[in-house]
Amino acid sequence: MTINDTQNKIGQLFSNTLTQTKNESSSALSSFAEEFHKQLAANSNTNTNPNKPAATETSESDAMVEEFKNTLGTKGALTFFQDYNNEKIEKMIEEKKAELEGKLGLSADTQPPLTGDARAEALTSLDQMLSDFRKQLMDKLNADNKIDQQNSTLNTFLQKIV
Repeated sequence: MTINDTQNKIGQLFSNTLTQTKNESSSALSSFAEEFHKQLAANSNTNTNPNKPAATETSESDAMVEEFKNTLGTKGALTFFQDYNNEKIEKMIEEKKAELEGKLGLSADTQPPLTGDARAEALTSLDQMLSDFRKQLMDKLNADNKIDQQNSTLNTFLQKIV
């Protein structure tokens, strides 16, 4: 056997292997494509909520994202963050107010209802307690922001060292 014969034999083996590989990969691709189309068809027919089309579900979340982006763009990051924190504080104050009204006897279902000077004193006490609670929340928020700033500065410093 000569070198040319060996080269021809190896060439034929590679050629046959390449042909088989191409056939196998094309059949694998076609089976993948078939499965893909089956899954696509199944998912387009199946909906999480049969009363609501899938396009509406995504458009609602898209609308919420767009609203957030517009709000953030018009207010700016700092104002948006401050408004967000103020909304959280107001919500906490409303919850605390409802709790305190019940404890002080100012709620509508209190029996017997407070009248006269007792009611005025309870309202004054309620206002003072809510004012103190608001101050505590603001102090906590400011302290948290200060800690975050210090941590950020510390992390920046440490990154420069390393």
